[in-house]
Amino acid sequence: MHTFKQHFAALTAITLSAAAIAAPVKREASEHRDKLTGMETKPFDRAAIADLTDWTHAGVLDESNTKGRVVVLAILSSSDSNSIMALTKLARMHRDYADQGLTIAVIHPEFGFEDMQSKVESGRVTLPVAKDTNNTFVKSMHTDDYPDMYIIDRAGNLRYADIDKNALKAAITNLISETPETAAANAALQAQGLEPTPAEPKSSPAPTTTPAAAPSNNTPSSEPTRNATNNPSSAGSSAQWPPQAQGRDRISSQDFQGQKLPQRLGLNEEWLTEEHVFEGKVLVVEFWASHSSPGRKVAKIHKALAEKYPEQLEVVAISGSEDKEKILKRYNDGKRPYTHLYDANETLFKALGFSTVPSAVVISTDGIIRWQGFPLVRGYEEAVEQIIAADPGL
Repeated sequence: MHTFKQHFAALTAITLSAAAIAAPVKREASEHRDKLTGMETKPFDRAAIADLTDWTHAGVLDESNTKGRVVVLAILSSSDSNSIMALTKLARMHRDYADQGLTIAVIHPEFGFEDMQSKVESGRVTLPVAKDTNNTFVKSMHTDDYPDMYIIDRAGNLRYADIDKNALKAAITNLISETPETAAANAALQAQGLEPTPAEPKSSPAPTTTPAAAPSNNTPSSEPTRNATNNPSSAGSSAQWPPQAQGRDRISSQDFQGQKLPQRLGLNEEWLTEEHVFEGKVLVVEFWASHSSPGRKVAKIHKALAEKYPEQLEVVAISGSEDKEKILKRYNDGKRPYTHLYDANETLFKALGFSTVPSAVVISTDGIIRWQGFPLVRGYEEAVEQIIAADPGL
């Protein structure tokens, strides 16, 4: 029989929790989900971190600089486009919450680590990165995809194993609101299936996205493979996307609707504006030339859409059929006040099957092309707005 004191202690434990009980934070689908769930709410084994080497920043991630802090361990690869997108989000999280007790560390496989080191040295990656020799850490964490993220609370418990990327900010804000004591109490509740509600995240500027290119065939066998359940297009499979432009309005020899870009944006192009990673917004890619009269009309449409949806939409203009200096002069006139890239070989333009400008593709936040064609066709602006409204990633 439970005594009044036992009942009171149980109620006190619940009161100590930082948030009400509700549906759990979403995790990634994984064939190892049972093992991952079994790791949660238990003290994180810091011995696994001790085997990581070649830290790119001074100091090693150990108990001396992680005790009492919320720690995000992000396993990713510099050769994976989704990982590159995640780096921008992680850097933003570190910027916003480091002074509230957040530590973020990146774990990279041995293959391709030199490329990540060069990104750190050039200043493109500011987070500490360690090398996982022989994928020892990856195997211990049951990683099956890039990027995979794990979050440790202030009490040293692994609270979230392989968290869904869209739930990252909510999970972080929840855990940094805890003290070590409430973290321990909430972990105990979570172990019973009573997971606290994530704290409502503070609003911050929407991040900027690089749509992922189609998978390459040179991924080494030692790297995790991407599960079908984690396919970026699956999240938007039930959304109501606009119909594709038909016939001459598509102005392309190939239909890419429902597919990724045939190559990663920014791979072959030169940046004319400040380089950044695109993430978290619907992306309009406009192909243009300064001599195109219809292109000037398209510029007005895209400028108006970008101003109307500053948090949901980004426009990037790509040119290449004429001299770069001429393009720069046109850019500086302010009629296209958005991101500009230049590719003299028109690689992406040709890969998409386009043969005339202006032309455009509209890409949802999961990196999938939702519309392609002539951007002066009737209903184009409505199609862009429909994509914004339907995108589950916004």
